Formats: sequence, structure tokens, C-alpha cells
Amino acid sequence: MDRLFPEKLLNIITIDALEGKLVDSFRKYGASGYTVLRAQGEGSSGIRSDMTGFDANIMIKVIIPPDRLPAMLDSLERKIKKGHHLTVFIVDIDVLSPEKFDERMR
Repeated sequence: MDRLFPEKLLNIITIDALEGKLVDSFRKYGASGYTVLRAQGEGSSGIRSDMTGFDANIMIKVIIPPDRLPAMLDSLERKIKKGHHLTVFIVDIDVLSPEKFDERMR
């Protein structure tokens, strides 16, 4: 599979009020894009749904080169230490077009 290139898929579950701050951070650290999905479910903070329209949960997905991950994780950890509720998980993925996910290659 020499046509596939390793990348990282950064997944963040948080409240929609943080979307702008997170997007600014992604841009600062060189991500070329992101996807936001509405999310609902149950976890350590109880049941979360978008029924009220207030502080709805979102999931943000960002595909980034592995060398960009440490800086983004540092930024996310700072937000968590400030009291923001973020669930962060990373998945190893392979992509066909690595230039789509790295601002340096554009």
C-alpha cells in the first residue's frame, strides 16, 4: 500500500461554545481544515443532547501530520487545565492525498 500516507485523526468532543477557540488553535498549528459534527450521548457529565440549544455538544475532527500533533495536544491540555471540558482521542489513519492535510505542502 505504498500510495497511502500516515496521518493522525484528532477527535475532540466539547461544547459548541468552544468551537471558535479550537478552530483558531488548529489554524495556529497548521491544520488545513476540520469537520464539526453535532454530538449527543452520555458520559461522565451525564446525558448531553441538543434539545435545549444551550451548550450543545460537538465533535471536531482534524486530520494532521504526525509532527503537528504534539503542539496541538499541548494547546488542548492548556484548555483542559483552565477548566474546559474536552474529550480528546487520536486515531492513526492512512490517507491517499497527504497534501490536503498539511498547510506546508500547499
